[in-house]
Amino acid sequence: MGHPSIGAALEALLRIEDRYEVRRAQSLEQVASGLDGWLADLALVDGVLVPSGRTEVLPMPTIVLSGNPQDGRRLAARFAQGQGWLRKDATAEEIRAAIDRALTPGVRRWSTAIVVAVIVLVVVVIAIAWYLLRVRG
Repeated sequence: MGHPSIGAALEALLRIEDRYEVRRAQSLEQVASGLDGWLADLALVDGVLVPSGRTEVLPMPTIVLSGNPQDGRRLAARFAQGQGWLRKDATAEEIRAAIDRALTPGVRRWSTAIVVAVIVLVVVVIAIAWYLLRVRG
């Protein structure tokens, strides 16, 4: 967290929840290397700490804290595992919901090609069954 007061407030808020183990880092390099051998499940990163012009590769999903939607989306896109952004003044409920979304595996959607292949396969099986019933009958 770039600003010590905001970082302390966010840390206190997350500790009150008693759902998260919270550790603070002063740089992205510190997060990437792990804090004393501890690797986070999720990183909340102050947008001020995100350098311009490069993609950040952190070993965990990342949510960027920003002051406005344009900067938030732009900065979140700089992370390989970016999971979106939050306002720096987000409510406890918004923070909790964003963390839960980022940590919950996404719903797997079937691609159009898989759906078409399954339908074709079903039609072929029905056609073969119909043919075999006609030959016997």
